[in-house]
Amino acid sequence: MTGTSARWRDLGTRVMSAVVMVAVAALALTSGPFGWTLFVFAVYCLMLWELVGLCDPAAGRGVRLWLAVFPLLYPLIVLGTAALSGAEPLLAAEAQGPFGRGYYSAAAGLLAPLVLGLAHLRAGRALWAGYGAVLVAAVLFMIYAQGAHGLVAVVALVAIVAVTDTAGYFAGRALGGPKFWPALSPNKTWSGTAAGWIGAGLVGGLVLPHLGVPLGSAVLVAVAISFASQLGDIAESAMKRRVGVKDASALIPGHGGVLDRVDGLVAAACLAGAITLVSGG
Repeated sequence: MTGTSARWRDLGTRVMSAVVMVAVAALALTSGPFGWTLFVFAVYCLMLWELVGLCDPAAGRGVRLWLAVFPLLYPLIVLGTAALSGAEPLLAAEAQGPFGRGYYSAAAGLLAPLVLGLAHLRAGRALWAGYGAVLVAAVLFMIYAQGAHGLVAVVALVAIVAVTDTAGYFAGRALGGPKFWPALSPNKTWSGTAAGWIGAGLVGGLVLPHLGVPLGSAVLVAVAISFASQLGDIAESAMKRRVGVKDASALIPGHGGVLDRVDGLVAAACLAGAITLVSGG
């Protein structure tokens, strides 16, 4: 009875955390480019906090904190400069991409803590630089998608990843079969992986044509993004195994860390950004 009660208490915590996460993300997404960009920057900071621990568990709390907070200097400097020059900060933030200074400038602000981390981390520097660059690409695309294509583009990407996870989980449990990559992810099966592709293809075929993507291309792109999200999940699992931890952090009650929740979305956004660059859209 005690074990059952504990499981139900944990379920309640997970549900409440999920409701809060969805509500905050939805509020940010519908608040316009300024609010959404600031939200994505904040999430990036939390992911950096966790990434330091996954790369170099011996890193001091001070190092983790300043590397994580450092990206917020970019919007503070940009908006402060706009205010001092007499421009309306909010209007400046809405123009030309992140906080009114364009995507190249924002990329420099996001990459700066990665460069600093290379000088201060004693272990995992290659992982820090490589996965950190993936985070930067994902962050820039999430900001661009909302600014260029609106709420639908972001929701479509999230839906593809969510359906991939959900279809994969239930199909894997129901059908079982050979493992997809047992050394890194013992629970993932080929049946669940394929079910995720099918579900994502259906979502892509329904939603992406509304963003101007031809039906055939929409299905293929959705399946590719689905596969990227699965690899993102496996990559984060491998990083946790490397340092012997179950969760990236305990920032989200009942869920673990931010990376534990968005690992697939990070990889999916990174690939979606690459496709966008190649296609010019």
